[in-house]
Amino acid sequence: MRYGLLTREQLSTLNIEASVNDNYRYDGCENAICLSIEFPNYKMFYRLRQENPSVEWAVLFIDPIILVDHDCAYCHDNAGSERVYSIPLSERRGFQAFERMFAEIPFPTREELDLEEYMPTNPQAEVLVFESISITYIKRISFNKRDTLNAYRGCIPTNIRVAFDERPFYPRNDYRYWR
Repeated sequence: MRYGLLTREQLSTLNIEASVNDNYRYDGCENAICLSIEFPNYKMFYRLRQENPSVEWAVLFIDPIILVDHDCAYCHDNAGSERVYSIPLSERRGFQAFERMFAEIPFPTREELDLEEYMPTNPQAEVLVFESISITYIKRISFNKRDTLNAYRGCIPTNIRVAFDERPFYPRNDYRYWR
């Protein structure tokens, strides 16, 4: 809560020890923070929770204005996949790149996937944010355990909503297709 969200590069420069969920930044962007739009990357999140059962997890909801206020690159799939990192960063910036995150795929259609219009097509789509994110952009924090929520409530500023909400900890409606 003191620093907001920092890139790996910033953590190293400031000599801040932090836990990370991806030891191998295949995307090569240690100067970026990875965010999901509307719903966490449940494929990665599930695996991490299974590998680290003693870790207490939370999901941060960031104000979408971050997409306008900060330098961002938009990845239609996981930023660490060759399908994405082989695309120059310059082509992953801007409105067209953002729109590609919501594009139809040959099969199944977005309608068949039962996706809302505000959900990226691929559940692993992500946004790379190339600067720190102040806590003023954090609007809500969801916990899947009431005990965890209660343990951290005292260190969360009162202008940030906290909630017991298990939904972000489960897969999207289309999980059967992406297994």
